[in-house]
Amino acid sequence: MESIFVLLVISAYAGIAVVGQVHEGTRRAAEARWRVARPIWERAAALVGGEFKSGPDKWGAPRMQISAVIENVALLVDHGIDDDDVSGAPYHTRITSTARNPSGLWLRVHEQRLRRASGEAFRARQVDVGDPALDGALVVKASIPALARWWLSPPLREALRAASDYQITLESHRLTAVRAGLEDDAEKLVSAIRAAALVAGRGRVLTRELRALSHELGGRLLCGANSASSEGEMTIEVEHRSRLLTVEFGRGGKKGAFSTRVRVARAASPSERFTLRRRPRRGSGRGAQEPSGDDALRRAYELLADAPDRVAQRLGDELRREIAALRPAAVVGDEAAVTLVFGQIETGRDRIERAIAIVSALAAPSPHGPYR
Repeated sequence: MESIFVLLVISAYAGIAVVGQVHEGTRRAAEARWRVARPIWERAAALVGGEFKSGPDKWGAPRMQISAVIENVALLVDHGIDDDDVSGAPYHTRITSTARNPSGLWLRVHEQRLRRASGEAFRARQVDVGDPALDGALVVKASIPALARWWLSPPLREALRAASDYQITLESHRLTAVRAGLEDDAEKLVSAIRAAALVAGRGRVLTRELRALSHELGGRLLCGANSASSEGEMTIEVEHRSRLLTVEFGRGGKKGAFSTRVRVARAASPSERFTLRRRPRRGSGRGAQEPSGDDALRRAYELLADAPDRVAQRLGDELRREIAALRPAAVVGDEAAVTLVFGQIETGRDRIERAIAIVSALAAPSPHGPYR
């Protein structure tokens, strides 16, 4: 028994020695990587006008950090160790920021070759942005597809392609960009920092554009546009021809698609309800000309109404041409309001003012409205 006990003690000490050697080997490997990466991170910090710090953490492991402000967005770059990683790249480089995100958008972008995005389950679906260069190289997942297409502006798409080694995730007000391994290329790190700043800053751009639109329309932006909302609801109230209108940005109901809705109240009978909605697109022959005028509206839209003749009285030639030219997703009238729906986010004054004129005409007490 004593010999067995002695063997157990010897085995325990041997195990401790092996663990110590492994830990020491890991520490030396980390220090070697740190010595190689340190000047690279210093250069990246200088390129973005940031501050570089380095030194041991509380466990004595070497750490590096970059703090920078780009486009009024504060970012922090650091690195860590994934103890449970089995991919051969236990280190990761991470960029984090607090994003202004009034829409509540969830967005994730990563390379096509990353079949499964890292991290926990992400509550979004894959989106085609409509840019062949981006859709062919990167996977975009978003909780609000229409808003994601606006969010990913052409300059941002180019920045994301330059930072394709990083998975960039926007969750409510938190922005994270992560890549496997300790970044050892200053230009790539700079590209990732700038891409992260652009993603985090788009919410500020959205709020700024909505404030500008509200000012141009002579309206007011409601407080909902200054706070996060899981439904992404933002509203502008504006008075037009002594009538109160709203321009709403968000989902049409809990399960509705994200849209821009221009709405004006009216008092109408149930027989005046109508829906003018776009027909599904069909392929046209090469060289075919787009129809114009009333023919364009009839071909592009279908009218559903209890009393089509009464609705037709309001849809004069000029109004028909304007709807066909503006190409909204739908125009809906019920007893309480007339609503024009765009299938995407619209922040331009011209298109919103044209939509206001259309709903005002359809909601006017007389069948003529501003279009005569």
